[in-house]
Amino acid sequence: MENKEIRVRFAPSPTGYLHIGSARTAFFNWLFAKKMNGKFILRIEDTDIGRHKENTINTILNSLKWLGINWDEGTDIGGNYAPYRQSQRLDIYKEYAQKLINEGNAYRCFCSQEQLREKRNQSIKTCKFYSYDRECLKLTGKEISDNINSGKKFSVRILVPKEKIITFNDNVYGKIQVNSINIEDFIILRSNGMPTYNFSAAIDDYLMNITHIIRGEDHLSNTPKQLLIYDALNFMYPDFTHLPMILASDGGKLSKRHGSISIESYKKEGFLPEAVLNYIALLGWAYDEKTTIFSINEMIEKFDLKSINKKAARFDYEKLLYVNGFYIRELEESRLAELIMGRLTGTNRFTRENLDFFKSKLPKIIPITKQRVRTISDYEKIALIFSGKISYSKNYGNKYFLQKEIDAKAIIRQTIKYLEEPSVHSFDAQNIEKALKKVAADFDTAFKNIAEVIRIAVWGEPAGPPLFETIEILEKNNTLLRLKNYIDFLG
Repeated sequence: MENKEIRVRFAPSPTGYLHIGSARTAFFNWLFAKKMNGKFILRIEDTDIGRHKENTINTILNSLKWLGINWDEGTDIGGNYAPYRQSQRLDIYKEYAQKLINEGNAYRCFCSQEQLREKRNQSIKTCKFYSYDRECLKLTGKEISDNINSGKKFSVRILVPKEKIITFNDNVYGKIQVNSINIEDFIILRSNGMPTYNFSAAIDDYLMNITHIIRGEDHLSNTPKQLLIYDALNFMYPDFTHLPMILASDGGKLSKRHGSISIESYKKEGFLPEAVLNYIALLGWAYDEKTTIFSINEMIEKFDLKSINKKAARFDYEKLLYVNGFYIRELEESRLAELIMGRLTGTNRFTRENLDFFKSKLPKIIPITKQRVRTISDYEKIALIFSGKISYSKNYGNKYFLQKEIDAKAIIRQTIKYLEEPSVHSFDAQNIEKALKKVAADFDTAFKNIAEVIRIAVWGEPAGPPLFETIEILEKNNTLLRLKNYIDFLG
């Protein structure tokens, strides 16, 4: 295999959106192909009629493209091994199924679903492990012909050798051995002509010259079945790597409540593709114990299948947010401004006038906010602070300040007085700071008490961007208007 071109594949089923686990599988395949100067192939496994959703194919492809994962061959660009959709390769599977039948390595099964269900129920009643009893293997040639001529439907089953030790090496889990006594004669071609996953995947991986199969741990149980097909057809084994499971941060099953959503949703939430890639690279792989941030080129250079950990990875949404915040801070401010405005323009939450005002202030807003944000969507709230109409929560009414023994209305009136003075001729952060500290001196209180009242008045909340710079950006009239509105709110 050393002299062969490295070829890997990502083969999603179009049954839904691209999620973290599948994205990681695609990315690890892509990284390995890039590192080894090989080829990354995208194949669509769309033979599961019951679960197939045609419209999700483009969604999956677009999610991969957004992440920056491109492919060398695939359903949309073609290649030497086309077609790359399994639903367009049915004649190939039928040909190989017939070859297996002709060579005595597979047989037709005419048992109906009702018959199979009855066999299974009987095993349960007798407390036996269910395995197909090979009833149809005993059929004579004439019985088979009569069944076919009468139009009786049949599936095709692989003839599993008795007590064969199936052995393969996995880059993560090491040497694995399975006794075929634990595998029944499984179906490779359904009665509707559709191949089962293990059959179509094995045939396509061989015909497309896939040298390395990198996929999730959940496929470990499929590998022995696929190797039986390889053996029956005298195919050479590929190299196997099974990636560890991804669990929630609490060790439970990963779900939306843990922050695990589709890649499309991460895009909509304001995550950066390079941040998502960086984070999913850490799910099961690590260059060392301390490095968290990697550029794409660094990941390609350092990636190694032998460094993948067999221990289940833990998905930590907070860590993903941290990584995304890092990448936001690394963006050039002009690029960040583009992303922010693109985000806000698509929300329909702001008037044209609001957006124009916010855009004009972005060169001042970004430097004082980018250290705090973790997603681009955070700027929706920031945009409301600077250009929208502030609404006040009843949580920050009179009762809130009475408990703190603070006279909020008196503080705001004094603030208005100082900000309106002609001496504040230049409405900049420095002069604003002087004016507000005079208020604190007048009330003989810590500045933090004054600042909290003013923050709520101008932001609607007691925490936000730096106070003096925020007021400067808001400009004098907007600031005074909000202060007066808050007095009215307090009543």
